[in-house]
Amino acid sequence: MFSGKLYLPLSLCALLLSISNVATAEVYKCPGPSGSITISNIEKGPDCTKMVLPPPESKKSAAARAKSADAPKELKAAPEKPKTGYEAAASERKRVIQEEIDLERTRLNAVQARLKDLSAAPTKTPDQVKEMVGLQQKESMHASNIQLLQKELNR
Repeated sequence: MFSGKLYLPLSLCALLLSISNVATAEVYKCPGPSGSITISNIEKGPDCTKMVLPPPESKKSAAARAKSADAPKELKAAPEKPKTGYEAAASERKRVIQEEIDLERTRLNAVQARLKDLSAAPTKTPDQVKEMVGLQQKESMHASNIQLLQKELNR
């Protein structure tokens, strides 16, 4: 039916067409020991939960969006269309990062309040001094986490 020279390229084309061009990955949300949350593609323990993410944006929807960008201004006043998979995922990412920033700020404020209480004491026991050192380390860690999360949010 087909010559030997044609058979191999046709087989490869059929194989490539049968493979989906959408890359998917499993994403897990894992709670950490101090209340932190890790998001990973590897399930790191029994407490991890698999996240359900929207599919990546298809080429067709990107082409449709490009066409709508060329549309006259009057048509753009239509009601807001639903977010694409990519936009929804980006929005969810920002929401999660902002949530983490808020949690870190809450933790930082609690540490700073305790440090202020301990600093107000005129004399400190060795245990209080030790607690202050630990709190200062936590204060530095939370401040650093906030900076890193803020940098990630602005990306």
